[in-house]
Amino acid sequence: MRFDLSSEGFVAARQRIAPYVRRTPLLPPPRLHGDPFPRVHLKLENLQVGGSFKARGVFNHLLQLHEEQRKRGVITASGGNHGVALAYAAHCLNLPAIVYLPTRASDDRVTRIATWGAQIFKHGRDWDDANFRALEHAEQENIYYVHPFDAEATLAGQGTLGLELLEDLPELDCALIAIGGGGLICGAAAAIKQRRPHVHVIGVEPVGAPSMTVSVNEGRVKPLQETRTIADTLAPRSVSERTLALAQRYIDEIVLVEEAKLIEAMRWLWRECNQLVEPAGAAVIAALLQNEAMIAQFKQPVAVICGGNAAAESVFGNYQNAIR
Repeated sequence: MRFDLSSEGFVAARQRIAPYVRRTPLLPPPRLHGDPFPRVHLKLENLQVGGSFKARGVFNHLLQLHEEQRKRGVITASGGNHGVALAYAAHCLNLPAIVYLPTRASDDRVTRIATWGAQIFKHGRDWDDANFRALEHAEQENIYYVHPFDAEATLAGQGTLGLELLEDLPELDCALIAIGGGGLICGAAAAIKQRRPHVHVIGVEPVGAPSMTVSVNEGRVKPLQETRTIADTLAPRSVSERTLALAQRYIDEIVLVEEAKLIEAMRWLWRECNQLVEPAGAAVIAALLQNEAMIAQFKQPVAVICGGNAAAESVFGNYQNAIR
Protein backbone atom coordinates (compact mmCIF):
# COMPACT_ATOMS: atom_id res chain seq x y z
CA MET A 1 0.00 0.00 0.00
CA ARG A 2 1.41 3.38 -1.03
CA PHE A 3 0.41 6.93 -0.17
CA ASP A 4 1.33 10.25 -1.74
CA LEU A 5 3.47 11.62 1.07
CA SER A 6 6.38 12.97 -0.93
CA SER A 7 9.20 15.09 0.39
CA GLU A 8 7.72 17.98 -1.58
CA GLY A 9 4.39 17.46 0.19
CA PHE A 10 6.03 17.80 3.59
CA VAL A 11 7.75 21.01 2.49
CA ALA A 12 4.43 22.42 1.22
CA ALA A 13 2.76 21.56 4.53
CA ARG A 14 5.50 23.33 6.46
CA GLN A 15 5.10 26.48 4.38
CA ARG A 16 1.34 26.35 4.81
CA ILE A 17 1.29 26.01 8.60
CA ALA A 18 4.37 28.10 9.44
CA PRO A 19 2.44 31.27 10.43
CA TYR A 20 0.33 29.31 12.92
CA VAL A 21 2.68 26.87 14.70
CA ARG A 22 5.98 27.08 16.54
CA ARG A 23 9.32 25.72 15.48
CA THR A 24 9.89 23.99 18.79
CA PRO A 25 13.30 23.83 20.47
CA LEU A 26 15.75 20.99 20.09
CA LEU A 27 18.07 20.76 23.04
CA PRO A 28 20.30 18.28 24.84
CA PRO A 29 19.29 17.37 28.39
CA PRO A 30 21.39 18.82 31.22
CA ARG A 31 24.33 16.70 32.28
CA LEU A 32 23.20 16.18 35.84
CA HIS A 33 23.14 13.26 38.26
CA GLY A 34 25.17 10.93 36.11
CA ASP A 35 23.57 11.94 32.79
CA PRO A 36 21.85 8.60 32.06
CA PHE A 37 21.19 9.44 28.40
CA PRO A 38 24.42 10.68 26.85
CA ARG A 39 24.05 12.68 23.63
CA VAL A 40 20.24 12.50 23.56
CA HIS A 41 18.63 15.67 22.28
CA LEU A 42 15.04 16.51 23.24
CA LYS A 43 12.54 17.84 20.70
CA LEU A 44 10.12 19.80 22.89
CA GLU A 45 6.75 19.50 21.18
CA ASN A 46 5.20 20.05 24.60
CA LEU A 47 5.95 23.72 23.85
CA GLN A 48 3.93 23.61 20.62
CA VAL A 49 0.74 25.67 20.36
CA GLY A 50 -2.04 23.66 21.95
CA GLY A 51 0.52 21.79 24.04
CA SER A 52 1.38 19.01 21.58
CA PHE A 53 2.46 18.13 18.04
CA LYS A 54 -1.19 17.76 16.99
CA ALA A 55 -1.48 21.38 15.88
CA ARG A 56 0.72 20.63 12.88
CA GLY A 57 -1.70 18.15 11.32
CA VAL A 58 -4.82 20.08 12.29
CA PHE A 59 -3.70 23.36 10.75
CA ASN A 60 -2.65 21.51 7.60
CA HIS A 61 -6.25 20.28 7.28
CA LEU A 62 -8.08 23.48 8.14
CA LEU A 63 -6.01 25.77 5.94
CA GLN A 64 -7.00 23.73 2.88
CA LEU A 65 -10.78 23.81 3.42
CA HIS A 66 -12.98 25.57 0.86
CA GLU A 67 -15.42 28.26 1.92
CA GLU A 68 -18.49 26.03 2.28
CA GLN A 69 -16.58 23.63 4.52
CA ARG A 70 -15.35 26.52 6.63
CA LYS A 71 -18.91 27.76 7.17
CA ARG A 72 -20.12 24.34 8.29
CA GLY A 73 -17.17 23.93 10.63
CA VAL A 74 -15.14 20.89 11.64
CA ILE A 75 -15.56 17.86 13.86
CA THR A 76 -13.30 15.21 15.34
CA ALA A 77 -12.87 12.62 18.07
CA SER A 78 -9.92 12.80 20.41
CA GLY A 79 -8.27 11.32 23.45
CA GLY A 80 -7.44 14.91 24.38
CA ASN A 81 -4.55 16.57 22.52
CA HIS A 82 -6.03 16.39 19.03
CA GLY A 83 -9.20 17.93 20.40
CA VAL A 84 -7.26 20.77 22.01
CA ALA A 85 -5.40 21.36 18.74
CA LEU A 86 -8.62 21.37 16.71
CA ALA A 87 -10.34 23.74 19.12
CA TYR A 88 -7.33 26.07 19.12
CA ALA A 89 -6.90 26.06 15.34
CA ALA A 90 -10.63 26.54 14.72
CA HIS A 91 -10.60 29.49 17.11
CA CYS A 92 -7.64 31.03 15.28
CA LEU A 93 -9.35 30.60 11.91
CA ASN A 94 -12.85 31.51 13.15
CA LEU A 95 -14.46 28.14 12.40
CA PRO A 96 -17.11 26.29 14.43
CA ALA A 97 -15.70 23.11 16.00
CA ILE A 98 -17.10 19.97 17.62
CA VAL A 99 -14.99 17.51 19.62
CA TYR A 100 -16.07 14.06 20.79
CA LEU A 101 -14.23 12.64 23.79
CA PRO A 102 -14.44 9.27 25.54
CA THR A 103 -16.34 9.37 28.80
CA ARG A 104 -13.16 8.78 30.80
CA ALA A 105 -11.53 11.97 29.44
CA SER A 106 -10.27 14.05 32.36
CA ASP A 107 -11.79 17.34 33.46
CA ASP A 108 -8.51 18.99 32.54
CA ARG A 109 -8.83 17.80 28.91
CA VAL A 110 -12.40 19.06 28.75
CA THR A 111 -11.42 22.45 30.14
CA ARG A 112 -8.54 22.88 27.70
CA ILE A 113 -10.84 22.20 24.75
CA ALA A 114 -13.73 24.29 26.06
CA THR A 115 -11.39 27.25 26.59
CA TRP A 116 -11.14 27.65 22.81
CA GLY A 117 -14.89 27.55 22.28
CA ALA A 118 -15.40 24.09 20.80
CA GLN A 119 -18.62 22.18 21.46
CA ILE A 120 -17.90 18.98 23.41
CA PHE A 121 -19.70 15.64 23.49
CA LYS A 122 -18.68 12.53 25.42
CA HIS A 123 -19.36 9.06 24.05
CA GLY A 124 -18.03 5.59 24.89
CA ARG A 125 -15.13 4.42 27.01
CA ASP A 126 -12.32 4.74 24.46
CA TRP A 127 -11.31 6.99 21.59
CA ASP A 128 -12.54 4.37 19.13
CA ASP A 129 -16.08 4.63 20.56
CA ALA A 130 -16.07 8.43 20.46
CA ASN A 131 -14.68 8.32 16.94
CA PHE A 132 -17.51 6.09 15.72
CA ARG A 133 -20.08 8.59 16.96
CA ALA A 134 -18.16 11.59 15.59
CA LEU A 135 -18.11 10.00 12.13
CA GLU A 136 -21.87 9.45 12.31
CA HIS A 137 -22.38 13.07 13.35
CA ALA A 138 -20.14 14.33 10.56
CA GLU A 139 -22.07 12.37 7.94
CA GLN A 140 -25.49 13.34 9.25
CA GLU A 141 -24.74 17.06 9.24
CA ASN A 142 -22.19 17.18 6.41
CA ILE A 143 -19.41 18.54 8.63
CA TYR A 144 -15.74 18.15 7.69
CA TYR A 145 -14.14 15.45 9.80
CA VAL A 146 -10.49 15.89 10.84
CA HIS A 147 -8.93 12.51 11.58
CA PRO A 148 -6.17 12.55 14.20
CA PHE A 149 -3.95 10.08 12.32
CA ASP A 150 -5.63 8.34 9.35
CA ALA A 151 -5.42 11.12 6.75
CA GLU A 152 -2.75 12.38 4.39
CA ALA A 153 -3.21 15.99 5.52
CA THR A 154 -2.63 14.91 9.12
CA LEU A 155 0.46 12.87 8.25
CA ALA A 156 1.91 15.64 6.09
CA GLY A 157 1.45 18.13 8.90
CA GLN A 158 3.06 15.85 11.47
CA GLY A 159 5.90 15.19 9.03
CA THR A 160 6.99 18.82 9.33
CA LEU A 161 8.50 17.82 12.67
CA GLY A 162 10.79 15.44 10.82
CA LEU A 163 11.98 18.23 8.54
CA GLU A 164 12.84 20.36 11.57
CA LEU A 165 14.85 17.55 13.13
CA LEU A 166 16.95 17.11 9.98
CA GLU A 167 17.63 20.83 9.71
CA ASP A 168 18.38 21.42 13.37
CA LEU A 169 20.50 18.26 13.74
CA PRO A 170 21.95 17.30 10.32
CA GLU A 171 23.85 14.39 11.94
CA LEU A 172 20.62 12.84 13.27
CA ASP A 173 20.96 9.06 13.30
CA CYS A 174 18.17 7.89 15.64
CA ALA A 175 14.70 9.17 16.52
CA LEU A 176 12.54 7.93 19.41
CA ILE A 177 8.86 8.74 18.92
CA ALA A 178 5.74 7.68 20.84
CA ILE A 179 2.92 5.84 19.06
CA GLY A 180 -0.80 6.33 19.55
CA GLY A 181 -2.60 5.91 16.24
CA GLY A 182 0.70 6.34 14.44
CA GLY A 183 0.21 9.76 12.87
CA LEU A 184 3.25 11.43 14.42
CA ILE A 185 5.76 8.64 14.02
CA CYS A 186 4.63 7.71 10.50
CA GLY A 187 4.58 11.29 9.25
CA ALA A 188 7.89 12.21 10.86
CA ALA A 189 9.61 8.95 9.88
CA ALA A 190 8.49 9.28 6.26
CA ALA A 191 9.80 12.84 6.09
CA ILE A 192 13.10 11.82 7.66
CA LYS A 193 13.76 8.59 5.79
CA GLN A 194 12.98 9.95 2.36
CA ARG A 195 15.99 12.23 2.88
CA ARG A 196 18.11 10.16 5.28
CA PRO A 197 17.24 6.47 4.91
CA HIS A 198 19.88 5.42 7.44
CA VAL A 199 18.18 7.17 10.40
CA HIS A 200 16.99 4.52 12.89
CA VAL A 201 13.40 5.13 14.02
CA ILE A 202 12.21 3.62 17.31
CA GLY A 203 8.54 3.68 18.25
CA VAL A 204 7.37 3.59 21.86
CA GLU A 205 4.03 2.27 23.13
CA PRO A 206 2.62 1.60 26.62
CA VAL A 207 2.37 -2.08 27.52
CA GLY A 208 -1.34 -1.54 28.10
CA ALA A 209 -1.96 -0.11 24.63
CA PRO A 210 0.29 -1.95 22.13
CA SER A 211 -1.96 -1.27 19.12
CA MET A 212 0.82 -0.85 16.56
CA THR A 213 2.97 -3.64 17.98
CA VAL A 214 0.15 -6.18 17.72
CA SER A 215 -0.76 -5.12 14.18
CA VAL A 216 2.85 -5.16 12.99
CA ASN A 217 3.35 -8.61 14.48
CA GLU A 218 0.15 -9.88 12.85
CA GLY A 219 0.93 -8.24 9.50
CA ARG A 220 -2.56 -6.70 9.45
CA VAL A 221 -4.63 -4.26 11.47
CA LYS A 222 -5.79 -6.13 14.56
CA PRO A 223 -7.84 -4.05 17.04
CA LEU A 224 -7.29 -4.64 20.73
CA GLN A 225 -10.23 -5.61 22.91
CA GLU A 226 -9.29 -2.86 25.36
CA THR A 227 -6.48 -0.53 26.35
CA ARG A 228 -5.36 0.32 29.87
CA THR A 229 -2.76 3.03 30.37
CA ILE A 230 -2.32 6.39 32.05
CA ALA A 231 -1.03 7.64 28.68
CA ASP A 232 -4.58 8.19 27.46
CA THR A 233 -3.51 9.99 24.29
CA LEU A 234 -1.59 6.85 23.23
CA ALA A 235 -4.56 4.54 23.71
CA PRO A 236 -6.62 3.91 20.55
CA ARG A 237 -7.65 0.27 20.33
CA SER A 238 -6.61 0.19 16.68
CA VAL A 239 -4.22 1.82 14.27
CA SER A 240 -5.28 2.23 10.63
CA GLU A 241 -4.38 0.47 7.40
CA ARG A 242 -2.60 3.65 6.37
CA THR A 243 -0.46 4.05 9.47
CA LEU A 244 0.30 0.32 9.63
CA ALA A 245 1.58 0.36 6.05
CA LEU A 246 3.77 3.38 6.78
CA ALA A 247 5.02 1.83 10.01
CA GLN A 248 6.02 -1.35 8.18
CA ARG A 249 7.96 0.77 5.73
CA TYR A 250 9.59 3.38 7.95
CA ILE A 251 9.76 2.21 11.59
CA ASP A 252 12.75 0.05 12.50
CA GLU A 253 11.60 -1.22 15.89
CA ILE A 254 8.92 -0.71 18.54
CA VAL A 255 9.44 -1.02 22.29
CA LEU A 256 6.90 -1.20 25.12
CA VAL A 257 7.09 0.69 28.41
CA GLU A 258 5.59 -0.02 31.81
CA GLU A 259 3.22 2.38 33.57
CA ALA A 260 5.59 2.91 36.49
CA LYS A 261 8.33 4.00 34.08
CA LEU A 262 5.99 6.58 32.53
CA ILE A 263 5.62 8.21 35.94
CA GLU A 264 9.35 7.97 36.61
CA ALA A 265 10.02 9.59 33.23
CA MET A 266 7.62 12.45 33.98
CA ARG A 267 9.47 13.07 37.23
CA TRP A 268 12.84 12.95 35.44
CA LEU A 269 11.76 15.54 32.87
CA TRP A 270 10.47 17.83 35.62
CA ARG A 271 13.49 17.37 37.88
CA GLU A 272 16.27 17.50 35.27
CA CYS A 273 14.78 19.63 32.48
CA ASN A 274 12.04 21.70 34.13
CA GLN A 275 9.53 20.27 31.67
CA LEU A 276 6.05 19.38 32.94
CA VAL A 277 4.64 16.80 30.52
CA GLU A 278 1.80 14.31 30.32
CA PRO A 279 2.48 10.54 30.39
CA ALA A 280 2.48 10.30 26.57
CA GLY A 281 5.09 13.03 26.36
CA ALA A 282 7.34 11.09 28.72
CA ALA A 283 7.02 7.74 26.94
CA VAL A 284 10.29 8.06 25.03
CA ILE A 285 12.18 8.85 28.23
CA ALA A 286 10.48 5.88 29.91
CA ALA A 287 11.89 3.66 27.16
CA LEU A 288 15.38 4.89 27.98
CA LEU A 289 14.93 4.53 31.75
CA GLN A 290 13.63 1.01 31.22
CA ASN A 291 16.57 0.16 28.93
CA GLU A 292 14.15 -0.92 26.21
CA ALA A 293 15.45 1.56 23.63
CA MET A 294 19.11 0.70 23.13
CA ILE A 295 20.78 3.81 21.74
CA ALA A 296 24.41 3.55 22.85
CA GLN A 297 25.57 2.91 19.28
CA PHE A 298 24.05 6.15 17.97
CA LYS A 299 25.94 9.42 18.02
CA GLN A 300 23.10 11.93 17.57
CA PRO A 301 19.78 10.49 18.82
CA VAL A 302 16.66 12.56 19.45
CA ALA A 303 13.75 11.83 21.80
CA VAL A 304 10.54 13.59 20.80
CA ILE A 305 8.59 14.91 23.81
CA CYS A 306 5.24 14.84 22.05
CA GLY A 307 2.92 16.59 24.52
CA GLY A 308 2.75 18.56 27.72
CA ASN A 309 -0.93 18.77 28.61
CA ALA A 310 -0.61 17.56 32.18
CA ALA A 311 -3.17 18.69 34.74
CA ALA A 312 -1.75 21.63 36.66
CA GLU A 313 -3.44 20.41 39.85
CA SER A 314 -0.96 17.53 39.95
CA VAL A 315 1.78 20.07 40.63
CA PHE A 316 0.03 22.96 42.36
CA GLY A 317 -2.39 21.05 44.58
CA ASN A 318 0.03 20.89 47.50
CA TYR A 319 0.76 24.61 47.27
CA GLN A 320 -2.93 25.44 47.29
CA ASN A 321 -3.47 23.27 50.35
CA ALA A 322 -0.55 24.97 52.11
CA ILE A 323 -2.10 28.45 51.89
CA ARG A 324 -5.58 27.49 53.04
